[in-house]
Amino acid sequence: MYHQTLLNHMENSTNKVTNEYMDVLINKIIFIIILCISIPSIMINLFATYRLHGNTKLSVFAFRCILHVSLFTTCTCIPLFLVELYFNLYFPLSLFICKLWLIIDYSSIVCLALLVCWASIQRHILIFGPIHMKKLQSTFKFKLIPSTFALGFPLIWYSILISTCTYEKTIRNKFRCQPCFEDKKFIFLIDTLLSLLFPLLITILATLFLLIRIIRLRFRLFRSNSKKWRRCKRLTRQMILFSSIYLIGLLPYVLVNLNSLYEFWPLINLSWCIQIANAFTYVPCCFSSFLSIYAIPEIWKNRRNHHHQHQHQQQNSLRKNRKQEQTSFTLPSIFSTTKTSTDTE
Repeated sequence: MYHQTLLNHMENSTNKVTNEYMDVLINKIIFIIILCISIPSIMINLFATYRLHGNTKLSVFAFRCILHVSLFTTCTCIPLFLVELYFNLYFPLSLFICKLWLIIDYSSIVCLALLVCWASIQRHILIFGPIHMKKLQSTFKFKLIPSTFALGFPLIWYSILISTCTYEKTIRNKFRCQPCFEDKKFIFLIDTLLSLLFPLLITILATLFLLIRIIRLRFRLFRSNSKKWRRCKRLTRQMILFSSIYLIGLLPYVLVNLNSLYEFWPLINLSWCIQIANAFTYVPCCFSSFLSIYAIPEIWKNRRNHHHQHQHQQQNSLRKNRKQEQTSFTLPSIFSTTKTSTDTE
């Protein structure tokens, strides 16, 4: 009996040592990968943001918001995440910075999910919607309302949840910076459903439905109008690429959250699996800049030529208006001369 307990104790200790070694190894690998990706991502994001500055197209506005939020997340949250990885999941900074990081981190992830969800719905309006609906969408308030909701809702929600968290520091004056609401099953379930699962499901359904509609429309209408077809194909390709990258980033995190609630797969509850899923949440903000330089052709257009084209279009519209005014003035004069000639006769 004594030997059996001793063997069990030795087996548990070896498993604990191997798990700790695995955690340290995974943290180092994630640290190197995120560091190598985030630096070029910031540079490309700054380039794309500069090139899209001043672009007022409705099809580009949602992706401009995504790039801005991704740049802010990459510059603020990823450095703190790297600090946590460097100290093997222990946070060495103050409690205030920990709470601020959690609020910004969770809010930005949900904000990006909501922006992609809105962009997937907006593509249906831009391609298949009526003209008056497109003009209504291009107004400033209809641009501002979805982006304000996508930013304000998660910021208020997570500020309320995380501000009540308390942490116990260890001997080395470090602690694990994790949100306390994940320990409360009901609140955690509501947060996962409203903030992540529902936006992801809407994005998947809207993107699949858009793909089906665009394929059907290709065989019906767009055989002759190649210019319009190229525009619709570009808008659909943008949505598929951005939706896929956000699904890759957020789907592992959602599955890990649901597994922690219901434990349908015990292997995912290991600490290194949870850490990999947490690292995947930074995939959208890091890779959105790489996707933008491929999927958004407005980045590569010459801004000077675009400015000249805009001026040329304005001049052409002014000429057309002048011609219409001249014809409107000549018509009543012709009518009056014909009337006087008939009177003299």
